[in-house]
Amino acid sequence: MDSSNQPHDNQPVRTLPFRISRDTAILLAALLFLAFAILLAVLFPPAGSELARARTPAPAMEQATSVVVEPVQIATAIPADAPTIAALPTDAPPYPAPPTPAPANAAPSPTPDLPLPTAALDIAGTATTPALALAPTLAPPPVVQPTPEPPVVQPTPEPPVVQPTPEPPVVQPTPEPPVVQPTPPPAPRPTRPPPTATPIPVDIIRATTYWTTAQSPITLRRDTVVAAGAGLIIEPGVEVRIPPGITLYVDGRLYALGQADRPVRFIGASLPRWEGIVGRPGSDIVLEHVEVRGGGAGGTVIASEQGSLAIRSSRIIDNGGHVRISTGRIELRDSEITGNDMPYGAAVEIVYERGGGVTLTGNRIGGNRMAFGSPNVRIGSRSPNDTVTLDIQGNLFVGQDGPNLALETNGPLQGSIVCNGLIGGSNGLSILSTLPQAPGLPGLTIRNNAIEKHTPPIIPIYLERGIGRGATSDVFIDMRNNWWGAVEGPYEPDRHADGRGDAPGDLVAFDPWLTERPACAPAQ
Repeated sequence: MDSSNQPHDNQPVRTLPFRISRDTAILLAALLFLAFAILLAVLFPPAGSELARARTPAPAMEQATSVVVEPVQIATAIPADAPTIAALPTDAPPYPAPPTPAPANAAPSPTPDLPLPTAALDIAGTATTPALALAPTLAPPPVVQPTPEPPVVQPTPEPPVVQPTPEPPVVQPTPEPPVVQPTPPPAPRPTRPPPTATPIPVDIIRATTYWTTAQSPITLRRDTVVAAGAGLIIEPGVEVRIPPGITLYVDGRLYALGQADRPVRFIGASLPRWEGIVGRPGSDIVLEHVEVRGGGAGGTVIASEQGSLAIRSSRIIDNGGHVRISTGRIELRDSEITGNDMPYGAAVEIVYERGGGVTLTGNRIGGNRMAFGSPNVRIGSRSPNDTVTLDIQGNLFVGQDGPNLALETNGPLQGSIVCNGLIGGSNGLSILSTLPQAPGLPGLTIRNNAIEKHTPPIIPIYLERGIGRGATSDVFIDMRNNWWGAVEGPYEPDRHADGRGDAPGDLVAFDPWLTERPACAPAQ
């Protein structure tokens, strides 16, 4: 066998002082590839999505680069920009086969003459001693594809709950504002008078009017008014008949001028009662020789408010009300007020708000059916500064259950109460006042009055002796020279216990008293 056909493995290998094995070269190439891959990853980071990596595949090597270990420079055998290194052929043994021991009788094989490198390189690449080339030509290494990282599997999010999109509201096109035409002024409407309440029909006397005997009897059809400035003059002997519920109002003047044998008569046309004669502010009423009968359905038969009322020589009988005067002039002379049904108040009720004057002379007031405790005559003054002047003379006041004459005042009283008969009832004279006790009523003179026959209070001594209350007062009054119903004078437990006449109050001065009844005082 030719020695040139023998395998080199059986030939002895000459030991080199330094060499790079195939494995070492492969390792160095892998390290260089890894460094290169890291550099690429730093310089060109991936897009971060699978699609980007799929869209940019790794470039395939068009030609494998052979790694040849040159005898002179090993460090530059692999170019720096080589993307991949092809794998070595798998059929080449990684290492030289160990030498096969020759048989003992075998002749030693001749060692072939191998070309030796002229010089060897040290680690720094400097030529030192001749080195043996590893291989005349190396097959291109296999292309090592970088193992792609497994894609990061993101957890599939649950599909969001899709809320139904509300349909947008239908936007109506905004209509253009209408052109406002100037409103013409409304046509003037005919003015209609405001509706007025239907007045109650009345008959109005607007001028001076005479009712004569030729017209008598005169019957009123409805309420009748004597207007302010007008006058109604009724001649003697005229009879005026007034239906139920009818009133004769006076704003002007009413003069009913009868005579003793021919009186003017105001009577009811039929039952029930008619209302009355009413004088309003500013009125002037004179009733002379007049008979008033069957009136007073509302409790008052004759009334005057802030006017002037004069009743002379007249008779007010068989009526259902009293005579009432408020803040005006009252003159009541020689008249009789009796036999009337009076549901409230005194038979004659006189009240002053700002002072005034009262004249009561020669009248007979009594025998009326009144509320319990009501007096025959009551005079009241409500002003603390205004004075009321009294002229009360020759009257007969016959009481029932109350005083004969009651004075109620918040202010001063002056005048005289003289020659009056105060008979019967619970008290003769009663004075109620808010004035101080002193000086009392010094301007009031009370003389020659007959005070008698009053009902004894329920006190044993009074009942035993038949002694009533002749006078009571809240303020000091002077009642000397009056008849108390007995020669012994009035009974007063502390001051005159021997008296047998009607008793005076503690604030009544009675001594001296009259020992006989005064002739000027009318008797019952």
